[in-house]
Amino acid sequence: MTASPARHATILDVAAAAGVSKSTVSNVIRGVVGVSPDTRTRVQEVIDQLGYRPNVLARQLVQQRTTTLGVVVGDMGNPFYAEMAKHIEREAAGRGYRAMFCNTQGENEAELSGLESLMEYRAAGVLFLSQPADRERARSIVSGRAPAVFVTCAGDWGDTVSADDDAGAELATEHLVRLGHRRIAYFADPIVEDSADHDRQTGYHRVMDRAGLAPTIFHWQRQPGELLRQKRDEQVAEILRTRVTAVFSSNDYGAIELLECADRLGVKVPDDLSVVGFDDVVMAGLARINLTTVRQPQAELAGIAVEILDARVNGVLDGAHQRRTLDVELVLRGSTASPQP
Repeated sequence: MTASPARHATILDVAAAAGVSKSTVSNVIRGVVGVSPDTRTRVQEVIDQLGYRPNVLARQLVQQRTTTLGVVVGDMGNPFYAEMAKHIEREAAGRGYRAMFCNTQGENEAELSGLESLMEYRAAGVLFLSQPADRERARSIVSGRAPAVFVTCAGDWGDTVSADDDAGAELATEHLVRLGHRRIAYFADPIVEDSADHDRQTGYHRVMDRAGLAPTIFHWQRQPGELLRQKRDEQVAEILRTRVTAVFSSNDYGAIELLECADRLGVKVPDDLSVVGFDDVVMAGLARINLTTVRQPQAELAGIAVEILDARVNGVLDGAHQRRTLDVELVLRGSTASPQP
């Protein structure tokens, strides 16, 4: 006799109708190996007939964790972080997780409070898109309670997935040298992670030294929030007075700001100034911007980071922390050219 559908069937109802134990039903639902094909088929048929739906919250409480992945972001206003967040959310959903974002805006207390909230909600794991400002306090909150993966930044108490920043900087600087530029500045944006900025500067210095050229480092004096237009223009005018003919920006965000300032100051790109960015955000490819840049493999970075975190969460991966470094590529567009005589 076929059981009639029940609106609020329980796991005990399924076990009784299928003639198996409650634990066997649980094993079928969770996909645990060791259940015979016949038993699995019989239990699944009863589940369908009774319209049983597992109590996800109850199961998560028993497991002492949820299917939530915490994602810590320094500033969603940076288009690179926003695009990475989108990829991470998609990858997490594909593995049955829900991403919970903690947008810290670069504020230490907001970051620590956000991490405490993630732990209170029993987040299964945490992805850091930016290095915590207070590394030791962040570590004390998360370490031992949930696995952590640092993606596009570096961390010594979790797995790390990042692009090859050093090699990318070499590609960018070598491109400008091959075009014939001799006065090439490195344009450092403080919103770039310290470790990434360090590696990009290292690659830049290496190429400049190899070419026998003097390096020039220029820093955005970026205040909290957005810079005033006048302040940006003053800073760009200052670097142009050094007679540089090309700039390698530590990120696309700073490179695009530089292009806007150059336009307002009457500096023609690429005739008067060549500009290379780093990241290859969607905006960089727009016809009006047309930025030559170093492309980070965003989707691949997100996919590997979530894969590693999922493996840690489920006990498939243990032991020493992994470090994965992915290749980058130079994308040539219209913001670079040989210097004018």
